[in-house]
Amino acid sequence: MSDDKQQLLDQLQSVLSSVFDLQRKATFSEVADALASSTSTLSQLPDKIAGIRKRGYAFAAYLEQKTEVLEKRWRLTKGAVERSIQSEMDRVRPLIEQAAQRVDNLEKLKHIALSLKNGLPDAEREVKSAEEALAEAVRRLQSSYSTLQSDISQTDSQLWRINWFLDQLDEASFKLLAGEALFLAAKAEWVATGKGGQDPDGILYLTDHRLIFEQKETTGKTLGLFGGKKVQEVEWEIPLNQVNGVTAENKGFFGGKDMLNFTFKGGAKFDRATIEVKGEADCKFWAAQIERMIAGGANDERAIKPDAETLEAIRNAPTACPVCAATLPQLVANQLQIDCAYCGAVIRVG
Repeated sequence: MSDDKQQLLDQLQSVLSSVFDLQRKATFSEVADALASSTSTLSQLPDKIAGIRKRGYAFAAYLEQKTEVLEKRWRLTKGAVERSIQSEMDRVRPLIEQAAQRVDNLEKLKHIALSLKNGLPDAEREVKSAEEALAEAVRRLQSSYSTLQSDISQTDSQLWRINWFLDQLDEASFKLLAGEALFLAAKAEWVATGKGGQDPDGILYLTDHRLIFEQKETTGKTLGLFGGKKVQEVEWEIPLNQVNGVTAENKGFFGGKDMLNFTFKGGAKFDRATIEVKGEADCKFWAAQIERMIAGGANDERAIKPDAETLEAIRNAPTACPVCAATLPQLVANQLQIDCAYCGAVIRVG
């Protein structure tokens, strides 16, 4: 067989493969699978939300309503897309059948090189036209549900992150105070601590009472790989009423390091601290949420409200230290503990 004839047969085989691929895709199974996947994810959201509430996560109250709205909209959208699939099938099927028939005719005449040479360009054009029509049909269908699909996926990711927060808390070396609720957690590094050049890695926690940095890492590994000692302990905790300010800063190569620069009021363990938040954590988001929590703005998204006794205790919090009579700092948001900067007394108000 000549090289030219073999090249034509190879071209024919390629066009045949394209036709088979078209016929497979013309069932719109890709769209059907995407609908089924999002439907499954959505159906699991109520149980996942109930799960984080059972674990004590008090915030993100919008999740319940958000899921209800998603369920209603998805039900309507999914039905509309399923109906549209049939009309899109009717639109592209004639083009695919026409291309398939032309290729089938060439297959029957493949022993005649001249027939292949003359017929292949037309077959390739028809297959290309059918491919473009099918791709456009898929894009039309996807555009009708992609936004909702993204919202479902984003909500599922929110719940995954909250469960991660709670997993870290379950493993923590400390316990929350009575009435205290976790809001955020992130992998973090306490930068420039002066501890022999070692910047501890661990978890930064934001609750409605405190900022807490817990070292959580394996130190002293040989070549960074072997041995070492697992260290897990609270390096510091700062009541929110002692946070003077927080600024976000992107540093490093292409701004790839998300830094939080804290200044603290008198009575805090130190005047300032710098934390690099890692993983998916964003320093600007964290700074904004810390400020919201200090101002009490996060209370708007509470799904689990403080009990009446706790609220009454906050309203009746002392303004003078019962030990040294010094003026106590004002409570911030949901804080239930006041530390006297003068004598070190710790006063619980709940």
